[in-house]
Amino acid sequence: MADDGWADQPYGDDFGDNTITGKNEESDEPSDGIDWGDMLRYRNIKEVTTLLNSGKMLRLIRELAAYHDAPPKNAIPKDDPEHAFICECSEMVLQLEMEKSKAFKFLRDHYAVRFSVRFSELAMFIPDGVTYAKVVKIIRNDMNLTDVIDDLDELVPSQLSAVIIAAASTTLGRDLEADELTAVLGAVDELEALELAKQTLLEYIQHRMPLVCPNLCAFLGTGIVSQIFAVASSITKIATMDPTELAKIGSNRAASATGVKIKTVGFLMNSDLVATHPPQLRPKALRLVSSAAVTLARIDDNRRASDSSQGLKQREDVKRKMIMWTDPVGLRGAANNTYERRTRKRERPMDGGQGR
Repeated sequence: MADDGWADQPYGDDFGDNTITGKNEESDEPSDGIDWGDMLRYRNIKEVTTLLNSGKMLRLIRELAAYHDAPPKNAIPKDDPEHAFICECSEMVLQLEMEKSKAFKFLRDHYAVRFSVRFSELAMFIPDGVTYAKVVKIIRNDMNLTDVIDDLDELVPSQLSAVIIAAASTTLGRDLEADELTAVLGAVDELEALELAKQTLLEYIQHRMPLVCPNLCAFLGTGIVSQIFAVASSITKIATMDPTELAKIGSNRAASATGVKIKTVGFLMNSDLVATHPPQLRPKALRLVSSAAVTLARIDDNRRASDSSQGLKQREDVKRKMIMWTDPVGLRGAANNTYERRTRKRERPMDGGQGR
């Protein structure tokens, strides 16, 4: 593992963007030919999102079914064709995330035509695009939301559903026309389909991760590793990162659809090795975990271990070090007389105290 002293160095808060590629650096918008500033110029969601019906996506789905029916394997080295397929699926996950952002922007802009005065805050109440789409599917043109309160409670907390109901009752927006409502519901269906495709690929990646990087999965868990792999797209790229760069992955997710950049914690911060600590110890734990994770990624990339034993051993070593952070300092001394009052001893005369 890397030098433990790295865990004691200061760690910056500004992680930066690293989850989505293919953006224009000047405008911070994806350079895909779509006018993100005015989605109202598009009447159909299919004019904005085309990835689901693309040849690449259909090919991935066919190959995914073939690998699902293939005999089980003990490992997936880098020269295995499935390894390249897993990397391709990871890249597709990022593209699906971008398509979701475009669909969310289209949905928000078209649905705000009705709630143009007071209820445009719905996107602020619900920043997640998929949840927003499901809420829109429930509300539609209905002004009285008390009839669907049970459906809202299944999607959002009851306190938030009460706020949504109160805001909808005071809106001055107009009802959507039939063609406008059709466009909105089409965007809802597209968002849900994109999310389903993304989750399908993520489940496959998570299922195959222990065969690609067994030690890293044993150390962090397959869920965290699959998220990191989906962004990095290969174990080789993870192995070439420094610990600080690895800790940044997933920390900043640019919400282009809402016009707000949402700053969150990185994927490693959600690991049980970090999240279980008090807030004041989490930065230190994150530095230690990311340093160990990079070392294990290099072991998996070079296939220096045939199983997950190194990852399990590293996990126990890290947990042992973390226990020392919270354990009270032991009392020193044979009798633990730390608080014993010490006084100067009177020196006895050498002649036994006899007079002159």
